[in-house]
Amino acid sequence: MSLCPRHPRKSARRRCYLCRRPFCARCEVRDHHHLFCSNACVHEFRRRRTRDRWTATLARTVPASASFAAIALLLASAAAATLGVVNRLARFDPAGPQTARRAAAPRARIRSIESDGSRVSLSGSAPDGFGVLLFSGGRFVSVEQVSAGNFRFDRVEAAGPFRVGLIPLSDELPATAARPGKEIVVSFDAGSSDRGAEEILRALRERKIHTTIFLTGQFIEHYPDIAREIARDGHEVGNHTWDHPHLTTYATNGEQDTRPGVTEAFLRSELDRTRALFEKITGARMAPLWRAPYGEENARIRDWARSDGYSHVSWTHGHGANLDSLDWVSDPASPRYRTSERVVERLVSLARPGGIMLLHLGTDRKEDAVAPRVPELLDSLASRGYRFARASEILSTEAAER
Repeated sequence: MSLCPRHPRKSARRRCYLCRRPFCARCEVRDHHHLFCSNACVHEFRRRRTRDRWTATLARTVPASASFAAIALLLASAAAATLGVVNRLARFDPAGPQTARRAAAPRARIRSIESDGSRVSLSGSAPDGFGVLLFSGGRFVSVEQVSAGNFRFDRVEAAGPFRVGLIPLSDELPATAARPGKEIVVSFDAGSSDRGAEEILRALRERKIHTTIFLTGQFIEHYPDIAREIARDGHEVGNHTWDHPHLTTYATNGEQDTRPGVTEAFLRSELDRTRALFEKITGARMAPLWRAPYGEENARIRDWARSDGYSHVSWTHGHGANLDSLDWVSDPASPRYRTSERVVERLVSLARPGGIMLLHLGTDRKEDAVAPRVPELLDSLASRGYRFARASEILSTEAAER
């Protein structure tokens, strides 16, 4: 039995009616008595079905009398439209007030579209003081500020046709400034290895970014200097249990059932030992946040942790936007393996306001580690207007908006 490409820890028991890719129960979308792996396949199925129906209709033989009637109707409609245009032109005053208003109306124009595989980059011109809205068909894609009379959208994942519109800006903002509400958390887990940790912490420090890092007790025990460095740099430190145990049966049967032997006392011991050691080593307090190892948790386990003062923080996943970097997959032969370049490209393309990304502070990769590309990831997100936040900031914002 194969694994689901979107949820690698779940078994894929069915195949998509359209693309035939395997998927798990979490991905399942039912439409027209068929099962699909995503809404994208549903839309494509509907589009193909409509196209096939029109093709079949147009292929039918039409009686000659009906053809002549249709042609006559088209000619009559064209003649009426032409007469209407002529009449409007005859009444048109070139010096009228409408002409001045239309001539002065600001416009944005697309000058070039460059394709790069599945992505495109668009550039054009528009007046300063405006933001340019990009649409693909009838769907909003992104917004960018005009700079020196030009705008550019890089690596857009949309098929077009594209059109642009303008929105006035009240203030002149730098092109890389974050827009209100456009926040993202680039979080890190640290468990068994410190390989790459110094590189990542340096990249965060140089950019004055404070994020949330989840530490296991064993990581703190083995690498106390790094734990102290993390606290000294002002990062928010969450609890990742003592020794990264499996808490549910997900790894064996794809279900989030509490694993035998995992009790409230067991979980409390895992969390309390880690917190005590962190505070002893660093002199700093651990944030009341925790992340379950392997993402294995359920309502009962979350309640146990909550009774010990912890709120659970996962990463963004679902609806085709899984922000797990998969940097922990070290075997190039694994279908889940991604090159470091692809890890960054994928995270940037899937980034969205309020999202929480998952990366790791250490790695078991012997080649093509992701840590050297973390600066590229951070700079790419910043260039797209993202502000880097801690997990507690995102969670408090969500709570305030409920």
